[in-house]
Amino acid sequence: MRVRLSEKNLNKLFYKVFQKHKNWKNIPPLDEFSLKTINDWRKGKYTLPLSVFQKLVRISSSRNENFSPVFFPDFWHVEDAGRKGALETKRLYGNFGTPEGRRLGGLKSIITHQKRLTNFKTLKKIKKPKESEELAEFLGLLMGDGHVSDHQVSFYTNLKTDYEYALFVKSIIKKLFNISSSLKKRKKDNTVIIVSSSKKMVDFLRAKGMPIGNKIKNNLKAPKWIFKKLSYQKLFIRGLFDTDGCIFLDKHRVGRKTYKHLSWNLTSYAKGLINDIIAILERLGFSPTHRDSQKSVYLRKQDEIRRYFKEIRTNNVKHKNRFCIFTGKNKLRMEGCAER
Repeated sequence: MRVRLSEKNLNKLFYKVFQKHKNWKNIPPLDEFSLKTINDWRKGKYTLPLSVFQKLVRISSSRNENFSPVFFPDFWHVEDAGRKGALETKRLYGNFGTPEGRRLGGLKSIITHQKRLTNFKTLKKIKKPKESEELAEFLGLLMGDGHVSDHQVSFYTNLKTDYEYALFVKSIIKKLFNISSSLKKRKKDNTVIIVSSSKKMVDFLRAKGMPIGNKIKNNLKAPKWIFKKLSYQKLFIRGLFDTDGCIFLDKHRVGRKTYKHLSWNLTSYAKGLINDIIAILERLGFSPTHRDSQKSVYLRKQDEIRRYFKEIRTNNVKHKNRFCIFTGKNKLRMEGCAER
């Protein structure tokens, strides 16, 4: 309990107590409190604890009713302060019980944090692209060499052979989502990394079919929406091939003669995605080959491989150069690809 006295009764009580002891620190009920606290009680700044009031009354040889005390329960002021705070909040931000009020309160809160330069962070704004060929290609390359966590989108590739392609990935992120990405070179393990930190971008990609975390455990598949148009499927395959694909010369011997044939290869450890790759290639008029024991899909027919590079093309200079070398000078330059 707490006790409130009028200014007149406060002066009367503390005067009687002081007349007996002449020093506040010598008064048993008060010696455990600081002089500042005692002075605040004397001036009526704060209410008195009931136990302190009763002891002071005994020391003054008086009775409680001589000072006309008003009693309050502990924390009596909390309800009143809460009511006043709620009224002031409603005045500033509107009624939080309505969608309009919650929206207004949120917007004003953001402005407040920004003005005070607090550590409060707002979600980075992004442009949400419509379903398109470019978005389909981006999903393809991301499912190849990309990774999505709760707050970041990352893309990893070879620093020596695919640096130009990494710059392309950085540019397509800017074009699609209107956000900048960081580019990090790790020469120690020959890796270049593109990182985009954006929770909104992560949420968007997740809604478009890109799983968060381990792609294999999350049963990676081609997004359903790309099957709406053949043009989406073409660009999706291009994104996948540019990251997880390879163009090479397949060598085999017949008797004493060695034959070299162009081979197109796309690898994935996700069984669902492998099945989608085969289905898309067949829809596009190709004849893919695949065995269940393999993690790769192949195009073996020479005219089909040439048609792939003519119609679907590639944004990875490494693949383009190899194709030109193998079809032009017919030299075996297998950097990064295994011979078959």
